[in-house]
Amino acid sequence: MAGTIDYLLQDSEASLLAVNNNRPKLTEKGFTEGAYTALVEARDGLRATELAQQKAVKFAEDKTAEQNEKMNRITELLRKAKNAAKSAYEEDPRSLALFKIGEKIPGSVKKLRTTCEYMFSIVDERKADLLQSGLMQTDVDALSAASDDLAAADAAQEAAKKLQAGATLTRDAAAKLLKAKLTKLRNFVKAAFDKNPEIALQFNPIPKGRGGGKPGDTDEGTPPPNEPTPLAK
Repeated sequence: MAGTIDYLLQDSEASLLAVNNNRPKLTEKGFTEGAYTALVEARDGLRATELAQQKAVKFAEDKTAEQNEKMNRITELLRKAKNAAKSAYEEDPRSLALFKIGEKIPGSVKKLRTTCEYMFSIVDERKADLLQSGLMQTDVDALSAASDDLAAADAAQEAAKKLQAGATLTRDAAAKLLKAKLTKLRNFVKAAFDKNPEIALQFNPIPKGRGGGKPGDTDEGTPPPNEPTPLAK
């Protein structure tokens, strides 16, 4: 989608240049100041919403990275607690079973939260043995807060995803509006300068190769789709 937006912005710049170069002749044919202002505002609107969308994508990526880092850190904490349990209860299979030795640590936030809550309850009960087997009090404290930490990170990531989705919808609407304004301008030029092909030619879409399409492709419209861009994963 970035290439499509770049193309549309470049095409609008070329069209505005053609308008400025032929302003008196356009005005004579009925091109109003309002039509010019609407075109400029549509171009500026797409610029602004594209920037906001890019920032929203980066923000969502950062929150996802923060969540993944927290999940990795908590997963390592659970492994440390299990290793301490192995050291403390090497000859006690019933105690080892309480620490879910041999079971895989979950990879989803929801299941990892449940595991953290369970493991903390067991670790807290057996803390005296575990603190003599490699676990530190800071580890116990971190495990106590792990479930809430995961919930906070997950909520922040989900909020960032919604922000990105909203910014994408707004950007796509701005692209659709600018596309419509360019189409309106070109239809006006075709009608007003049907006897002046040298003027009408200046308003043709730029080659798509300049914005990510196929070189030499010059259809009447510009390429932004009317459908919202899928959310980046």
